This record gives sequence, C-alpha cells and structure tokens, in this order.
Amino acid sequence: MKIGVLGSGQLGQMMCLETIPLGHEFYCYSPDLNSPSKKVGARETVASYESSDHLKKFLKTIDVLSFEFENIPKTTLEFLKQQKDTPVYPPAQALIIAQDRFLEKSHFRKLGFHTAEFFHLTKDSSKFDVSFPFPWIIKTLRFGYDGKGQVKIQNLTDYKGFLEKAFQNEDSEYLIEEVIPFQKEISIILTRFQNGDIVCYGAVENEHKHHILDLSIFPARIPVALNLESIELASKLAESLQYVGTMGVEFFVKDNLLYLNEFAPRPHNTGHYTQDCQSFSQFYLHVQAISGNTPPTDVRPKPTLMKNILGNQYEESLEITKELLKDDRYRLHLYGKEEAKPGRKMGHMNFKGTLEEVNPLFHEL
Repeated sequence: MKIGVLGSGQLGQMMCLETIPLGHEFYCYSPDLNSPSKKVGARETVASYESSDHLKKFLKTIDVLSFEFENIPKTTLEFLKQQKDTPVYPPAQALIIAQDRFLEKSHFRKLGFHTAEFFHLTKDSSKFDVSFPFPWIIKTLRFGYDGKGQVKIQNLTDYKGFLEKAFQNEDSEYLIEEVIPFQKEISIILTRFQNGDIVCYGAVENEHKHHILDLSIFPARIPVALNLESIELASKLAESLQYVGTMGVEFFVKDNLLYLNEFAPRPHNTGHYTQDCQSFSQFYLHVQAISGNTPPTDVRPKPTLMKNILGNQYEESLEITKELLKDDRYRLHLYGKEEAKPGRKMGHMNFKGTLEEVNPLFHEL
C-alpha cells in the first residue's frame, strides 16, 4: 500500500519508520525541503499545500492520505472533502474543527463535555461584555501551538490594551478562555480503526516549561475512576468525528473534574513514550488503522517516561544523552532537523521505568 501524508516533520518521520517495515511505501507532501521524513526514506513532494494541481498529482500516486500536521489551509481541507478517489483518514472535517478554537470548544460543548468558559472575539463582538471573570487567556483562533499566539489578560486595563492592537487586520479572530487553575494536565492517546474499534493506552500525565511539553509520565498519577472517565470521553469524541487513526486528547484535572482542553487529529507529542512502552507505538497503530487493518489483541504498555529535547543548549543535552544511554532502559529519538533553535523540538528521550527510578540527569535534558 502507498501511504501519503500532508506534512513532513518529525511525526511523519516516525510514521515512516513504522510504515516501511510493514511493507508499505511512504509519501510525504509539504513545502519543506530535506525534511525529517525524507531523511528516513519517505518519497517527498515539495509543493504548496494550496496548489490543487500538485495535490491532485500527489493523490494519484497514493492509496490513502493522512496527516502529520493539522495546520493545513482550510481551502485545502475543503478540496479534500470534495474529492472521492482517495480515502482520507482522519476525515478532513476533524482537522477543520481542531484548527479553529471556537469550533473545537463548541463541538466539545455539544457533546456535553466540561470546558473552560469561552468567548469568540471578533471586531464586532468586541463591543459586548465577556460574562466570566478575569484572568483570561486570549488565543488566536487558528494556528497557535506551544504557547504561540496567546496572551494572559489579568484585568480590564490589560483587555483594553489588547483591543487597541487586536484588529489591525480586519479578519482577525480570537478566543477568550477562562483560566482553569488545574492541578494536572493529562492526555489520552487513542487509535480508532475503520471498523469502529478503539485502542487506548490510558492517561499520560504531562508537565510543561514555558508552554512547551517537557515531560510525560505514563501512567498518569490520577485515580482509576478519572482514568476511565478520560478514556470514555476521548472515545466519545473520536466516535463523534467518525475518526480513523491516532489522536491526542488533552484534559485539565481540577478537583477531580475533567475539563477537555483540545485535541490533535494526528499522533501526538504526549504519545511519544509509546515507542518504548514495550507494547505498540502510537505510530504503528495509526498506520495499521488507516491501512484498513484491525487492532492488535493485546496492548498493555508498561510504565514509561518521555522527555523532550529542545534546541536550547542542544549540544549539552546530547552530552547528557551519551551518559544516559549507558543504561539500556533509555532510548534516544532525534529528528535530524537542520538547525537547533530555542524552543524547537529536536528529539526526545524515553525511559523504560518509573519516575522514581530515573537518573536525575534525565531532568536536565
């Protein structure tokens, strides 16, 4: 089977590394030259996401299309919804919802999920009062990640200052969200197959630094009942989208209540621990799902930690990995990116064990 993805970054790279040993061919499409995906054997098409001619040619070369990157232009997603010849998993509508914070939160509410209070801010709606108290987070409606495109608003003075600059572009839109003083962030990584079966690993606990994921701990240190509830809610979301493939669903935990924050319509950074959890990785399950296979019968991951390696002090981090790799419980995954920059995800390291067992050097990566 010829599997194609839009996007060619590290997620595509890790999909490719699972795809080729299964006897499939892997194709990636993005505007980026010499991408992480190409470096591990993907057949690369370099073109604009908005070029319908290039997209049509790409679709003719593959048997199924997926995504490793959700910030695809909406015009491209609408084009994919109209074409009938190549199956698209997950459906393009799932990305349209995920990349628009207002659509996403509204969809969650329709399903009866708890979320932060929110307000759709446009030039017209800025004339109206927001009904929930400060503090707020104001986020760009689309294309924000790792803390980019958002600002914290503490009071009315901050808000008035924000509004003075918010609509220099007439089409600017934002989402104002209530700040949830949560105790933990968790996520669910699940894979829904074409026959409707769902495989889920259970909740993973996530810690951030400067709005970027730093550490994931599996299993999450939460009550069993909350773990089961998070699986149930994430599965309900996947069903509502008629989703096929792997997805990440993020929750805030506050006073034993789950607040659904966002979902990613692709394998997710918080699921990278699955590569070394002594079971099946999220990328393997994604490839199996979109290629029409049924789920494995026994998915029992063991305790695992994942630590992101950023471009900050990258050389020092690599020296630490050399020391840690003397212990075979550690596994290093580098993405082969051309340049290390502060905040850029350059790789990650997994540890097959618990937080109590890990070498303190792991936290210095």
